[in-house]
Amino acid sequence: MRALILAGLLALTTPAAAQDALPVTPATLVADRIDFDQGQLSATGEVEIFADGRILRATRITYLRDEDRLLVEGPLTLIDGPDQILVAEFASLSADLRGSVLQGARLVLDQRLQIAATEVAQGPAGRYTQLYQTVASSCPVCDGGKTPLWQIRAKRIIHDKQERQLYFDQARFDVAGVPVAWFPRLRLPDPTLDRTSGWLAPRFSSDDTLGTGVTTPYFVTLGPSADLTFSPFLTNTDTRSLGVRYRQAFERGDLLIEGALSEDRVTADPWRGYLFAEGTFALKRGYRLEFDLETVSDDTYLVDYDVSDKDRLDSRLAVTKVERDSRAVAEVILFESLRTGEDNRFLPTRVLNAERQRRFVPAGLGGQAIWTLAAHARERTATHVPAGQPSNAARDVVRASAALDWRRSWITDGGLVVTGLGGVHVDAYNVRQDTAFSDTAFARAVPYGGVEFRLPMTRTTAGNVRHVLEPVAQLILAPSNRPVTPDEDSLTPEFDEGNLFSATRFAGRDTRELGTRANLGVSYTRYDPSGWTAGVLVGRVVRARDLGQFRPGTGLDGGSSDWLLSVGASHAGGFEVMQRSIFDDQFTFARSETILRWQGSGHLIDTRYTYLEADPTAGRPIDTSEWSFDASLDLAGDWTGRANWRYDFVTNDASNAGLGLTYRSDCVTVDFDVERRFTSTASLQPSTRFGLSVELAGFGADDRRTRARKCGL
Repeated sequence: MRALILAGLLALTTPAAAQDALPVTPATLVADRIDFDQGQLSATGEVEIFADGRILRATRITYLRDEDRLLVEGPLTLIDGPDQILVAEFASLSADLRGSVLQGARLVLDQRLQIAATEVAQGPAGRYTQLYQTVASSCPVCDGGKTPLWQIRAKRIIHDKQERQLYFDQARFDVAGVPVAWFPRLRLPDPTLDRTSGWLAPRFSSDDTLGTGVTTPYFVTLGPSADLTFSPFLTNTDTRSLGVRYRQAFERGDLLIEGALSEDRVTADPWRGYLFAEGTFALKRGYRLEFDLETVSDDTYLVDYDVSDKDRLDSRLAVTKVERDSRAVAEVILFESLRTGEDNRFLPTRVLNAERQRRFVPAGLGGQAIWTLAAHARERTATHVPAGQPSNAARDVVRASAALDWRRSWITDGGLVVTGLGGVHVDAYNVRQDTAFSDTAFARAVPYGGVEFRLPMTRTTAGNVRHVLEPVAQLILAPSNRPVTPDEDSLTPEFDEGNLFSATRFAGRDTRELGTRANLGVSYTRYDPSGWTAGVLVGRVVRARDLGQFRPGTGLDGGSSDWLLSVGASHAGGFEVMQRSIFDDQFTFARSETILRWQGSGHLIDTRYTYLEADPTAGRPIDTSEWSFDASLDLAGDWTGRANWRYDFVTNDASNAGLGLTYRSDCVTVDFDVERRFTSTASLQPSTRFGLSVELAGFGADDRRTRARKCGL
């Protein structure tokens, strides 16, 4: 039978001796056999000692009373908490298992990083562990003694358990057994540390504009809720850049600031840069403060330094409140265009907006009603209209609006859904610096009313497959002539299944859809219990007469709109395909879009084709015909491939293309990508960019503990 001794460290042959040897923290010994001798105790077999949260397992231990130490013969295992395991051949330990010297030892941290050493010494306080003549790696040590993919050899490593840091003396970094770097001193976080100050993984890059260089980020912790990252970037073409990112979480909000200052030879001005900032803060009584700042030194900086592909910047300061039945917003927005050919002086770059909405049930009518009060102002910095510019080039507008919208539905005994809807929109304008408006101040009111009929019909067939057919007819009555208003927030009206049965197709408030019209459509949807859903919708707008509100290219012009056809299918497993087209009676397409997405555990495909008829007023002087493709695929082992492609069928040229390859194992991540931009402007030339980054696992916390460890690539 196994012998068990409790209370006391390891009981000796006399009570007095046991009392003298009693440590501060009680210990427990479990062994197959225990022998007592004068001045010592020996335990053999499957020996386990439990002391102050530590567990020692060995085949033989000897307790020396005079020295108050344990001699342990291995193979032995010392488990110190949930994140640290020591494996050795021989050890000399203090009675509480804290102070120790182990020979031929291996330290395993968080089941990910292992350090082999000829000797391991731990102080009596248990905070510092010193390892001598070491080899450290998070790669698995495979059969046959094969060299790990990477390893760090050092004369000494000190593990600070309290600070969760590893300090290396005279370290050498090997890749596949080949030395590639030497460090007299090196500090790295252990695998249990989530955040700490220090260098992050560098990224190497090369492109035609900035040259070949390296980015070496340095991360600084500023307490538990804030951090700062510096990202110096140097190239062989004397490009120097310093990127900065500051993040902070507050009790009632958060803040993010990003920016960079760069010196290069790309433009005549050697100093360039950008600044982005955003934040959200909770105020009293349910209000929120939101702000967003975007500014850049020149039009091409964001593209040159691969920061963003935005070509119009917007900075915003707003106070908002959204509740179940109400919404309030007051905001200031500043726009800045980076597009070639656009002059910010003649764009409404300064915008003020305030809006209050509430939803309620009107007495006596039932249903649901929404009232809206809004104030809007937009200003151009130009003070007059230059020769050759349109009359609205310097136009400033102030608008006050009030609206009331109502709708209510009834269901007849036959299943017909009848909906009544109506409302009125009133706007008062003050227009300046536009000769097209002789009256600078005027008002308009647009009432509307309508009725909608839906007849959803359902049928279930074999296999519990459900079919739903729903024809819809909606009649809208509205006046045909109202004062012309300055239209700048509804220049690109959309026509799709989302607004086929809307009272207006204009997104903004400047323009309201006029005239009596019928919105007609029918939809069919098939639901399969296997996870498949497929459907089709066809619809059209028929007007009493053409009022010329919609331009060609929108699909809404003429006495009758173009046909809207939407077809789609999806599967719960991650597959989705959709095709939406707008075409006239002669099958001439104004718009067409096809989207296919397929996402699974090891793949992601997102491809689409888009066609848009030319619309100069909307910024499209020629037709748009473009195909884009984005995909990633898990290859053999830990390899993942990526590809993206964008092709313009009008110019018969690729816009951009890219390839990427990532190797992510339980001990390292290597990421390589190449991107080619084919487009060019007066200030932007085609370029190719390469990128490479290497990140070692096992230093700092990540999600790789869940990955199955394996040998080889």
